[in-house]
Amino acid sequence: MAFLEVKNLTKSFGAVQVLKGISFSLEKGQVLAVIGASGGGKTTLMRCLNYLETSDSGEIWVDGKQVFPKNKEENEQRLDFGLVFQSFHLFPQYTAKQNVTLAINAQAERALKKGKINFFERKKRMKKIREENDQKALALLQRVGLLEKADNYPYQLSGGQQQRVAIARALALSPSILCFDEPTSALDPELTGEVLKAMKDLRAEGRTMLIVTHEMEFAKNVADKVIFIADGEIVEEGTPLQIFCNPKNERTKNFLIKTEE
Repeated sequence: MAFLEVKNLTKSFGAVQVLKGISFSLEKGQVLAVIGASGGGKTTLMRCLNYLETSDSGEIWVDGKQVFPKNKEENEQRLDFGLVFQSFHLFPQYTAKQNVTLAINAQAERALKKGKINFFERKKRMKKIREENDQKALALLQRVGLLEKADNYPYQLSGGQQQRVAIARALALSPSILCFDEPTSALDPELTGEVLKAMKDLRAEGRTMLIVTHEMEFAKNVADKVIFIADGEIVEEGTPLQIFCNPKNERTKNFLIKTEE
């Protein structure tokens, strides 16, 4: 079985069916690029994988375990997917380091509260965890080239820097699969390169990633597999060479021609 298996995923909003039986697989350490015109269902797919939307039907399996429909007892402690949004979604009142540690600190607090630990012991342990998470955040910010910006607030960062903080935040929770939803679409062209470089570095580390992108050259050079989605369906899938150099479906061909215009 592949590391990620998505089987016949569907999602409707009212009478509009946005995902019409999406199925694909991905091996551990591979990168999947998801391409297609706006409104085709790419973002909805990402939101369903990250449980921000609930699929109507279908199955999601990660590392041999079914994670949708969710088995609460088995998957309560699992973080299967981490999502980097288009628009950063950093908290403006917190520094870069604090934005990275917010979720992991909250996760630790929830875990401690479930244990049979008295208030004072819990407070003592949480203090130590916060110190450890601060060091983890600094290491992650260094990893995305922003260690010197750890104490800066979002308004003091460029768009590319904010997106790299968002990548560090997603990595902090150690997800099995890292997802990107058009991570450069809100950036000026001159800032796009630094975010794409950070993603290339993650690819070199062997990260399993799903990337919705309009950067065709990036998808061609970084992805192991590419799927083209239109009207809620996978129209074509294959290697970058197959999709970009020898597409079989007319809809894929027409889409690629338009991206080159």
